[in-house]
Amino acid sequence: MSRNNKRTSIILSIGNPEKVAKKMKQGMKKVKGFLREHSDAYYFNWLLKIDYEFQETFEPTHENMAGLELHKDLETRKLAANLRRAFSGIVAGNVKDEGIRAIEKHGLFELSGDKNIMKKMDTLLQSFVEQDRMKLPSAIAYKPCYKIVT
Repeated sequence: MSRNNKRTSIILSIGNPEKVAKKMKQGMKKVKGFLREHSDAYYFNWLLKIDYEFQETFEPTHENMAGLELHKDLETRKLAANLRRAFSGIVAGNVKDEGIRAIEKHGLFELSGDKNIMKKMDTLLQSFVEQDRMKLPSAIAYKPCYKIVT
């Protein structure tokens, strides 16, 4: 099954818990078979390798956020790590005390990079705003802590 077919299958399963349960059961059989074949434990995936870039902490300062490289010519893992950092910084600016205070003191975080990537990021973030996923529930409208610069 191709990647698009899997995605469509998952989407068609929404609202159909019986179908989801059957798919999960099939998936778990595959996972158990893989773990058994590779002598890996069920309780911890020892075979999983995570690049250091995804493990190191990121301090979401204005300087660090503005300095993130978000360009399509980067290695895929480097771009993914920097996108993770950007989203982490946005979360910090939205809900963490230090991030909120930094935004109040220095203004919005500025994110810049490849025009196409930034446009897609802006579209994604705007969809989160429309779905009320960018702040804790309240009567106050969401005010972005970031600015996308293209």
